[in-house]
Amino acid sequence: MKTLFLFTLILQLACFIFAKTNSLSGNRVLVILDKEEDKKEYSIFFKSLKERGFDLSYTTASNEKLEIIKYEESLYDHLILFAPETDYYENDINAKQFIEFIDKGGNILLAANENTGTIIQDLLYEFGAKVDEPKFTVFDNFVHNSTTPNVLAIEELENKISLDKLEAPVLYYGTAIKSSNKNPYAKPLLVGGPAAYSWDDTVVNKAPLVTGNNIVLVHTLQAINNSRIVMTGSTKMFTDKYINSPVKINDKTYKKSGNLDFITNISKWTFQEKKVLKVVSSKHHKVGETERPEYYTIKNNMHYEIEIAEYNDGVWQPFNATDIQLELIMLDPYIRVTLKQQPITNPNSSTYAIDLMVPDHCGVFTFKVDYRRYGLSWIKESDVIAIHPLHYNEFPRYLIQGLPYYFGAFSMLVGFIIISILALYHEDDSSNNKVNKEASTKKKTN
Repeated sequence: MKTLFLFTLILQLACFIFAKTNSLSGNRVLVILDKEEDKKEYSIFFKSLKERGFDLSYTTASNEKLEIIKYEESLYDHLILFAPETDYYENDINAKQFIEFIDKGGNILLAANENTGTIIQDLLYEFGAKVDEPKFTVFDNFVHNSTTPNVLAIEELENKISLDKLEAPVLYYGTAIKSSNKNPYAKPLLVGGPAAYSWDDTVVNKAPLVTGNNIVLVHTLQAINNSRIVMTGSTKMFTDKYINSPVKINDKTYKKSGNLDFITNISKWTFQEKKVLKVVSSKHHKVGETERPEYYTIKNNMHYEIEIAEYNDGVWQPFNATDIQLELIMLDPYIRVTLKQQPITNPNSSTYAIDLMVPDHCGVFTFKVDYRRYGLSWIKESDVIAIHPLHYNEFPRYLIQGLPYYFGAFSMLVGFIIISILALYHEDDSSNNKVNKEASTKKKTN
């Protein structure tokens, strides 16, 4: 019996040591709940996270030992905020500290509901969004689960960030998120249908404040430092009940909802398990050479190439795109050109390259690739190098554009030589001179 217990303990320890997560940000996840008993409602979702190698820690917003940053260091890599109704977090944790956590590279998955407290409201405001009025939920009298009329059944994605399409409808019951549309780094992932509206349990006696596609159900944000945030107005979409619930829309019937597949994919995106780009290498040099020069001379022919890899589910693979651009900048871009993807020779990355002529302008230039496409992590690669003018012995002796000036100068020179020769070697006729002298003498005597 002792041997079996010891073997089990060693096995568990080995699994803990060698457990590997696919997240590039780390595997430490803190789950903050309103109440400890709420943990049972999300068992399937939490189990899927553990199977992917995450180390989950659970706490409540009222826990006196609650901490996310200590000695200016993040204690966790990711946060799951399932405590929307709490108005006060212990240890003065507020929206400002959550923003600091994001600035340090952390990722957040948060869920609100129809009774959202001030902490989550303040945090959403920082992200350029807000929840609808208290007690207001989203309804759609045309697109909903037939067995539960108050529950929306969403079949299409607004933006294909984490997955391409939904295999089954996503069940949603919760409040509406209203986006200010002023944050260029935020995009909706799920929105309401044309007939959706937000209202409370009372009779609708006036036009709702938010309707149709203006109702955001799941909102995403990717910060400048590539931290990722997912916001939703429903905690119930993560529950076991909604994951296992059958769905019926008109004549279509599904044994299970698409909630598990959807929340799995959005959590993978949030925790940086997919859609992550990195620059493997970049280089530039003169055509025909291999080493980076100390400087370029105007009108030099140069070669630039950059190697990019994409990370998905634990695997680095070639990244395919047709819109990666190189800019040669001195205050403003002098050249902006699209890089061409080269034949793939490395199974883990792809190379983009271009041959071009450097600008006919001397100065200090920045060679920059700044690629920002929503859903993918931003990449920015730059190098600063000088472009010199031509040396005195590198200028061309004659230019085709100067032919008229050359002709004028040489014609003047030839004319001057001819006139000089005529002036030097021309002699007057002597007989004509005598006649002219006699004629002038006669005129004087007369």
